[in-house]
Amino acid sequence: MENNGRAFSVQARVEGQMQEVLVLTSETTDGITFYNCRIHGNEITQIRKDEQMWKQIWGNISQEDVNAIGEAIEGSVLQD
Repeated sequence: MENNGRAFSVQARVEGQMQEVLVLTSETTDGITFYNCRIHGNEITQIRKDEQMWKQIWGNISQEDVNAIGEAIEGSVLQD
C-alpha cells in the first residue's frame, strides 16, 4: 500500500463521540505503513495494523478507540 505522506480525514468514535480525525500516513524503515492521528490539530495517537489487529505505537487512547479509527482508515483507503 503505497500512500506515504498522504493526509485524509475520517469520522471515528473517540472518547465516546464522533470526531473528525486527520490521518497522516507514514512508513517505518521496514516498509510498514503507520498512521499519525490528530483531532483539532493535536496528535492523539500513532497506530498501525499488525497481524490483522490495530495496535497503538504511541499515544494513550483505549483499544476500542484505536479499533474505531483503524476501521475508519480501512474504509477510507478501500474507497479510494
